[in-house]
Amino acid sequence: MTRLVLSVILIFVSLALGYCYREHILRASPNRKTEPQILLSLRDRLQFIAFFLFIPLSSMLSLWGLPKPDERFLLLPLLGILAWTTGGAASLLIANFLKYNNASKGSLFCCGTFSNIGAVGTLICVVFFGEKTIAYVALYRLFEELFYYGLAIPVASRYKGDPSCQVRVQGMRISRLLVCIVLALVLGLVLNYLSVPRPQFLGYIAAFLSILAAVLALFSIGLGLKLSTLRNYTESCIIICSIKFFIVPICIMTVAYFLGFSHLDEGLPFKVILILSSMPVAMNALLPPALLKLDLHLANACWIASTLALALVLPVLSLVVLPILETVY
Repeated sequence: MTRLVLSVILIFVSLALGYCYREHILRASPNRKTEPQILLSLRDRLQFIAFFLFIPLSSMLSLWGLPKPDERFLLLPLLGILAWTTGGAASLLIANFLKYNNASKGSLFCCGTFSNIGAVGTLICVVFFGEKTIAYVALYRLFEELFYYGLAIPVASRYKGDPSCQVRVQGMRISRLLVCIVLALVLGLVLNYLSVPRPQFLGYIAAFLSILAAVLALFSIGLGLKLSTLRNYTESCIIICSIKFFIVPICIMTVAYFLGFSHLDEGLPFKVILILSSMPVAMNALLPPALLKLDLHLANACWIASTLALALVLPVLSLVVLPILETVY
């Protein structure tokens, strides 16, 4: 219960502080309809520190200290890809059934595909299960950026609202992020393979950096919250929450069970997969709608609603689902 409360506090206090700071800046701005440059710059800097520095470093330190891994851990990246594919496919099927227009279909697809693993998922896993889980998270999201920008955005571009608009993704930033993640994972795995002893205090540093990265990322997310859009997209928010918190976890956990993850490391990877497959919409789900002139308001509403829904989802996972899973192994 203590870990559950701590997770909820860290997530929602970080979001609230970011949102309050946003409102403070907007009140001082002469034009509330335009995002002040100070908010955009601060958001970019915080996300750079979190995703380019703290998360890769904590992943490397955790992989370094991981006991000799089972070969099945190499399937974790494939489970991540399966989760994103399942969410995106379910979103398009439901959007087609409900006869959404193309702009709304594209936005719903992005929300179903993009998940907040790096910030929220890592934070919950570390608080619930300890520093060791950082390595599992890093493997699960190994191909995250490549999948999002190499596959998800091109698919979303098929539904762009303006046929004349061009997709200009910041390739340099993406490549740098991929390089940071891959280098960190390779270095950690090499040190692990060579049996270089990791000092014990580095485990505590890895956990601290992971939590700090999550807090900075969540604060930056709070800087972009626009709560006024929620009431206009209730149906879409319910659809996305159903996909994120029911359809995707059930599919991924079923596959993970038959792959034997419930018997690895006393079931710890199985628990991590549950958490990571149950994450809300990621902030970068707003990027394709903005670039492609899709329904940005729908994407923003689904992002906020699914993040706020964690207040209900986390207690259910912690107090109901995880105890049930423990009976499986």
